[in-house]
Formats: sequence, C-alpha cells, structure tokens
Amino acid sequence: MQATMYPSAKRDHSLNFFIPSSTAHFYFYFLKVDTSADGYVDWNEFCTYMLMQLRETDYMRLKKFIPFSAEPKIRHIVQNRQECTHSITSTENPTRFITISKEGILGVFDMHLHLEKWHEVVSEKEDPRGTKRRFKTWYSDIVYMPNVHKLAITSTGRDIRFWDVSTNSYFEEFHLYALNDMPICMDYWYDKKNPAAESLLVVGFDMGSIHLFYFSQPMTSLFATLFKESEGTQRIWTQDLHLHQKFVRVVVLPNIHKQEMVRKVRYIPDNDFILSSSSSNKTSMVMMDIQGKKKTYVFRLSKGVECFDFNKALNVIATGSIDHCVRLWNPYVEDKPTAMLCGHMMSIVDVIIHESYHQIFSYSKDGVVKVWDLKEYTCLQTVSIRFPSLQHSRVPEYGAACLHIFPPPIHTMMVTCGDYVAMLKIGRVDANMNRGLQTHKEPLCSAIYNTRFNQVVTGADDSSISVWDFETGAKSHTINKAHGDEEITCMIFTTSGRRLITGARNGSIKVWNFQNGHNIHQLDVVDDVEITGLVSFGDKKGILSVGWNRLIVKYDDSDSDINFVKADLSWEGGQLHQDDILTMDFFPPNLLATASFDGQLVIWSVETEKPFVHLRKGQPTVITQQLKEILSTSGVSAPSRRQSAMTTASSNSRPSTRHRQKHKPPAGFSQAPVDKVMFLKHRLSQGTTDAPTFISSEAGYLHFWCVYGSSHYRGYFYASDSEDREESVLCMCSNHDDTFLITGDTKGYVTIWDIAEHALYPSDYEIEQPPVITTWHAHDTALVSVDLIDFENQQFLLTASTDCTARLWTIEGHYVGMFGQKHQWNIRKPESYKYPLNPWSADMEDILNEASEISGEEELDLESIEADYPIEIKIQDFDETGDIGQGDAETSQDKNNVPLANGTKIEATFPVTKYETISKSPESTEAHTDLITPSNSIEASIGHKRVRPQTNSSVHRDRLTASRGITRSRTSFSHFSCKKTLVNSSDLDTLPTAPSSILGRRIDEGLARITQSRQERRHRYGEVNSKTTARFGKLCSPFQALATLETSEVRFPRTLPMTPRMVSRGLTCSNETELRSLNLDIPIAESKSDKEQMPLTDTGQRSSMTGTPILPPIKTFNR
Repeated sequence: MQATMYPSAKRDHSLNFFIPSSTAHFYFYFLKVDTSADGYVDWNEFCTYMLMQLRETDYMRLKKFIPFSAEPKIRHIVQNRQECTHSITSTENPTRFITISKEGILGVFDMHLHLEKWHEVVSEKEDPRGTKRRFKTWYSDIVYMPNVHKLAITSTGRDIRFWDVSTNSYFEEFHLYALNDMPICMDYWYDKKNPAAESLLVVGFDMGSIHLFYFSQPMTSLFATLFKESEGTQRIWTQDLHLHQKFVRVVVLPNIHKQEMVRKVRYIPDNDFILSSSSSNKTSMVMMDIQGKKKTYVFRLSKGVECFDFNKALNVIATGSIDHCVRLWNPYVEDKPTAMLCGHMMSIVDVIIHESYHQIFSYSKDGVVKVWDLKEYTCLQTVSIRFPSLQHSRVPEYGAACLHIFPPPIHTMMVTCGDYVAMLKIGRVDANMNRGLQTHKEPLCSAIYNTRFNQVVTGADDSSISVWDFETGAKSHTINKAHGDEEITCMIFTTSGRRLITGARNGSIKVWNFQNGHNIHQLDVVDDVEITGLVSFGDKKGILSVGWNRLIVKYDDSDSDINFVKADLSWEGGQLHQDDILTMDFFPPNLLATASFDGQLVIWSVETEKPFVHLRKGQPTVITQQLKEILSTSGVSAPSRRQSAMTTASSNSRPSTRHRQKHKPPAGFSQAPVDKVMFLKHRLSQGTTDAPTFISSEAGYLHFWCVYGSSHYRGYFYASDSEDREESVLCMCSNHDDTFLITGDTKGYVTIWDIAEHALYPSDYEIEQPPVITTWHAHDTALVSVDLIDFENQQFLLTASTDCTARLWTIEGHYVGMFGQKHQWNIRKPESYKYPLNPWSADMEDILNEASEISGEEELDLESIEADYPIEIKIQDFDETGDIGQGDAETSQDKNNVPLANGTKIEATFPVTKYETISKSPESTEAHTDLITPSNSIEASIGHKRVRPQTNSSVHRDRLTASRGITRSRTSFSHFSCKKTLVNSSDLDTLPTAPSSILGRRIDEGLARITQSRQERRHRYGEVNSKTTARFGKLCSPFQALATLETSEVRFPRTLPMTPRMVSRGLTCSNETELRSLNLDIPIAESKSDKEQMPLTDTGQRSSMTGTPILPPIKTFNR
C-alpha cells in the first residue's frame, strides 16, 4: 500500500507528494498507520495499528466500568469456632454487618469490619435422662426485617427465631418451633411507603414447600402476647398459630420443587410472584403466582440452580449452578437462557445483579469474584480473594448467602468463605477525588503540541501518557505504565511529528506511535539514572539523549523493524561535563547546548561532535557534591513524594528540579544549577553577532548570552516576584521573531517579556528587567512546560504544572480551558472558552448573596473568601468629609464606587481582566504604591501579591500594537480581602455580580468591551487637558481632537475634486494653510449666464444670492 499521487492537489512539503482535498481525512489516517514514515503501509503496521486501537478501546471501556480497584479487607471470625458463616445481612440506623455461623454465632461488625460484639443463639436443653439421642442444631439463614428492626433466623431444629435489634442489646423475642419441615432460606418484604402495613416473610423448606407468613400489624407485634409464666423469649408452637391470627396468618405452597430442598427464595411484589430454585433437573427454578391465577414458569437445568438473582428494572434473572456457568434468563422465556457467561473454574455459590452498573457479580467456591457486563456479556474484572481457609487439599463450606451488597454511600460488597469474611469497596478509590478536576492523577512533567495532527500530548509522574484533541480538549486515548512504575521526565516529537520519544527517571527511553500507543523502539539503557533531555535529528539521523550519567548518547532508530536499539557512546567530544546534565536545547541543523548541575554551559557542533564554544565553566566537584547532599535532604513538594518509592538507585535520591520547594542556592554556594536553556532561533538564523542568542535559567535568574559574538555574557535579571527570591523559571519559549520571551515560574505564573531591545549591543550589560507585556496566575504550583501555539492566525499558550493539570490560554491570558474538563471547547469560537472565568473562579453571586444576609452592624471578613474572582477590588479610605484622598483621586474616576459603612469604599472595576502596560520605572513604582498602602488594609495582589509598576512608553506601545495577537495588558486574577470592615446589606446590592444566565454573560462581555475601548482612548489621549477640551462639563465634542498636542500638516492632492464653478472663480487649494485662507463667499452673479443658473422662487423670479455665503467661515482656534 503506497500513498497515491495526484497532479492537481494540495501539496504536502513534508512528504513530497500531493493530497487531494477530498481525501484529506484518508491521508490523516494514513499518517497514523504509517509509523515508519516511509510512505508505505505494510500488513504488519496495519495489523499493529488495529490491534492497538482495539486494545485501547477495551481498556477505556474496562477502566470506566471496573467496580473494584482496592484490595479486599479480610477478617477472621474467631468466635465462629472454625465453623463456616452460613449467611450475612446488614442492619440500618446504625449500619452494621451481621453474620450467622453454622452453630449459631451472631457476629456484629461495624463499617470498617471491626467486630463490635457477638451473641450465641442457644437452643433448648438436651434431655437430662440421656435416653433420647439428640442432634446438634445448625443454623441455615438470617434475614433483617427493617420496619420492625428484628432478625429472623432459621435452623435445622425446625424453628424460626426472631431477635430484637432495635437497641444496642440484642435479645431473642419470639421462638416459633415445631414446624413440619426444616426451613432453609428466607426473604422478607414490606411496603416502604407504609411500613405499618402488612409485611411478608417467605420461607423455603427442605421438602420443596414454601410458607408465607403475613404479619398484619408488624409495627405493633409479630405475634400475640399471650399469658406466660416467666419473662424471656416467648415460645410459640406452630399448632397454636390460630391463636395469633390477629397478627399473623400462614399460607402454604406445598410441593413446589417435588421433594427437593429449596436453595433460595425471592418475593416479587410487582406481580405478586414467588421465585425459588432447587437442585432438581425438573424444577430447577420456578416462578409462580401466589394466587395461582397466572401461568407458572418452570426453568429446567440438568445440574439445577444453586443461586439466582432477579431485577425487575432490567427484566433479567441471573442463575448460577455447579456447572461453573452463569446464565441470564428472560423471566417469561423458560426454554433457554438469553446468554451463558462461562469463566469460573468451580461451582458458583452466589450471584448478585448490580442495577446501576448494569453488571453481575458471581462468586465461586475457589474464592473468585467475577464481574460481568450485562450489555456485552463479557467479563470485565476477576478478583481472586486469598482467603486463608482456601487450602489445596479441601474446599471450604459455604452457606446460603455468601454475597451481600450495601448501597451507596457505603457501596460495599461483603464476601464470606468458611470462618472468614472480606469487604470489597465498590467504585474507584481515588486519593485525588477531593482535588477537583485534573488532567492526570500525578504531577505532570511536560505538555507538548503536535502541529501535524493538532494534538496535545501530556506525560505524568505515574508513567501515563495522554493524547488530547487541541481543538476541543477531548481525550483521544491514554498509554498507561509507559515506563512501568517510573516517572516520565522528558518528551519530544520526532522531526516528522509522527512519533513520540519519552525518557524516564530510570534511564529508559522509548519511541512510540502515540496515535495508537504502539511501542516502536526501546532504546538501550546506559545507566539507571534520570534522562533530562532528548533530541531527534530525523528518521534517518537518529536520537541524542543526555541525563544524570553526564554523557551524550546516540541512537540509530532508522530501522523501524528493530525493536531494541543499542546505544552508541562514540561521541567525539567525550564526557566533557563533570556533573549531571540537567537540560539541553537544539538549534537545527548544527548547534547543541547542554548545561549541568555545576553550572557549566557548553555549545556543541553536532557535525563535528566537539565543543563549539564554552560559555561558562563549572564549579569544583567538591562544592557540587555538598550542594547535592543539601538538596537531597531538603523538602520536596507534596505531589512528588511518591517518587521515593519508585526510585531505587542511589544516584536518583536527589529530587527532580520541578519537585523542589526552594530553588535558591544555600548560603555559601554562589552558582546555582541550570534549570533550563533555550536558543533564540530566529536571531541565530539571521546570523546575529551582537544581540543575545541564548538564554539560561538559574534559580530564577535569566542569563543572556551571545553565541557568535566576542563578548558572550550580556547580563541577567530576576524573572519572578518572589520577595525571598526562592523561586525559579523551569520553562520558557519565544515567539517567531524572538521579540517576546514567555516564562513560567515555580509560583505558577506566566510572564511575557519584551526582549526586542534588551541587551542588543555588546556595550549593553543589562541587569534590569525588560518591559513586561502581561502576566497572570496560571497554576497553583510550579510550571514545568510552556508552549506557544500558532493556530489559524491565532496564538495560544499551552501550560503544564505539577498541580496535575494542563491548561490552554490565549496569548492575552484569557482562560480557554483545562485538558480533562467535562465540557469541551471549540477553539474557533471564543464564546466556548472559560473566559471571563479563571481556574479559581467560584460563583460570585452565591458569595454576594450570602454576604447580603449580614446586617449592617455585623462584620464581614473578606479574608475568609479565598477564591479568585474576575473582578478587581480595591479598598479606599474616606476622610472625615467623605472625600477620597488626593493620591487616589485620579484612579477612582469612571469606576463603580460602592461606599461601605465605617468610611470605606469598594471599587469594582470592569472588565474581568484589567490590561495595563508594565515596565520598570521608579517614578511609576512610587505612584503605584501610593494607591496601595498598609493603612488601607488591602492586599493588592494578582494571584498572590503580584504587583508591577506602570509606564507610558510610546515605543513599547507601538511594538505591542504591531505584534500579532498580543495586547498591552496585564491580566489580574485577584484575591480581595478587607479586615474588620462594616458592611451594609443595602450597599452590597450595588456590587457587580457574575451573571448566571447566557443573556447576562453577553451583556457583561459587551460592557467589558466598552470599558476596554474607553481605557484605550484614555491611555492614547491621556495628555489632553480636560479644562481645554471640556469647558462646559463632560460634554462630548468632536472638536476635542483639535486640542491634541501632536498635529501634522496635511497635504491635499493636486487632483482634489473641485466643482467647475469653483475652478472658474479661481478657488483652488493644495495645503492646509491655503484651506484656512480660502474665501468661500460667493460674489454677486452679474452675467446673464449666472442669472440663468439662479434658482426660481415661488413667484417665478430669480432669487438673489448677493452676499450670502454657502458655508460659514473657518476661524482659527486659539490654544
């Protein structure tokens, strides 16, 4: 199979053949299948792709419906005296698990399977004369009667005992004895809507009959309380039941199963049917009408039916027998089952239908629980419970009811085997359930964008890789356990974009077809240490890797048929680094940069495999070893503590850079490890020799270097707002022309810097921060990757963090969404974005409604509201006269000012994100800090105490305007807080609230656009004197533009259209000066032709225009 060429079609330059637009979707799938990227698809690739797709489909289906994810909890019931547990049930209020052993031991367990107490059911005393041989009583079943809080217990002594469990002290209340046969199994029903109405106890006997006990007044008493000589259990002889007919009546259904023992019985209240089973091959299962008016359904099996379960909503009966099969039946089709579920190795002792899951749980004698799907009739999960009583020499004894399910919120299944009981939690037990929506369950290591398929690939510390659709945010598939239990440390795409290369903490490297999860290559492991960098030179040139082994290793992956690729250690430059290599970057086709833990920076020539330039030497080995020991004992972030259990090598004991809490070098260490390096590729491609072309990040400081120039080092600046300077920058990227630098720090902030004029010349040694275009709080913890994506003339930012999330933003900082969220977005429709919300937005309306309930005399502590809201709140103090302070006068204009009690005012500024130009200016810093002082009791923050000064740089403004997709902005996701402020509920009503409807959202967006345009106009004409342009108040005048200071002379074209009359009069002008002096007064018309051209009046005479001007004269404006 080969890609077809078409002469008139759209050309794909990457593969050098043509694709018709009508078959573009076929070409898309062809690229997925063609893992070797040779333009051919053989049967091996096609079959591998199909098998991996089916396996992924099965995995996603099983992952969604697998009910058991935790190990079962097993307890030994010592009080059973090595006798098996025959039945298990549960009580309500409080919830307790109750078991009955073969010899009558009642065990009461709490929700954690701890034995609270136990009771022994005592039968009548033996004959003291010893002349009559008596057999020991065995207890067969137990059932809970919820409406009367009693237990019914059956035994081989032909009796039924009723225990009261309404109090903490359980006791036997009634004892019904001398039944005709031995009761084996029971079922109880009552009307949940009317618990005091008649209830029913169904009892199956050993001779095939079924007795129905109708209790007419269950809430009053089950039996009549007759006169008795002594207190204690009331014994009731079966022959005397006619004396209790006021409370109970008995209906006998004889010989249902032809002298065979009734294994299980069930009452169906919907149609008043009784469903029972036995081991008989003639009456294996019988469903009959109690009144005998409807048809009786008899199901026949050669091995009989040991157990069954019925669900009316699903209209299915599940049966289990000694032939190891589970059968599904239509209740009204008795000829043959609808499905047979085979897979057990021993006899099935119990089955249960889970209605909400559409699943069947079956349990066999070898302690195996299987989960079956009712829709597809497949086995979803097999759980083998390792009971100690399961010995190879014998099979333990099982009772009548071995399975019992407790509904949510407990949602637990109890399993018995011999004198042991096990508890299995139903549903996925996730330690991160309370952490909100996440992309992965563990911290992310990277998120990268594939331009060929428009997909995003994320990797996490639990060795999982997920593929997402960039346009919608939907998950395509997941590769689990990509590197076993080792965390993934780095990921890249090959140059063709059709393969994914991943490196792990144990030194393993794998090449994937990420479209279907097929592992194409496994690269040879050189050392059991972390891989920190990977480079792909193309399908025919191989792969380079670096890591903590301090080597540059080559791999040849050109042959796609070879799964295991050997390592090539013949790098010509040798082991130049004397410490762990932490990061690398590649500028095609020839420059490679590596940086190590000791601070050494080396630029390599890939062609010669030798150093091109040494930017900086490393520290002595003794110093770096001391620094490693300090970092290995320092604290790491909470999500990364799992790596201690995953890592075995001693060289890997130091935490990864992204997991450290502090990045500032300890005292006494001047050089910090290099966290990230990056080439400014556009400048290098232009052959720049003066401007910086290389950046390194070290403990939060960004260092600028020139690769080709004579002076390599060009300066540095600190790229975080941390006051103690303990943060760092772990990821960065640049735009297409290297005029903007995008960084992500360990506090979770994204910052866009203007570096177009930063340290451009060798004489410039910059230590000040370049202008900040915009910054916003993107994640809760450290950012590990940031990627600038160009998509259909739009720019987006892809960020990943150790807070287990990957998020998508516009270049302005508007929140698009998180990969893994419930609702998908459409990248072409901004209205589908999360903006104006942000990842920390809560329902503002609910908060304000709650605050409005507080009276005017109560205190509102806004510090307790820790969510980020899309409204910037400022607190200003009033003086005694009620006016705002002088320093805050200008900033308070055109805002929604809300006065509060106690002389305090809240300013709520729209739009949701406030944009303002930012740069480093001492004057602007001083002016800005005047607005935010400790006396105002306000925490000015963007995210967490993130404030930058403002400036009015025209050059910076013009550059931002010319940049595609970037506005001069700063996004403000602010906490707002106010300590001990008295608030009136009437004042709170004027606060802007978040709209809760679509109409309100549209109106809010319109207001945001209007406010933004007003801010831009004020910023552009900020130097206009309002006293000159608005002499008569705040009236809008079109002549305000004449008062601007910046004007220029306008040259009219000589071909300016003039009327023939003006030309004949000699009225011409070519510039503004001539236009001012132009006489627009029309002289008196004296000629005959002029008179003929005059308009006629109503009287038919020519009107005179003598001395009447057409336009008023233009007067010079005096400034």
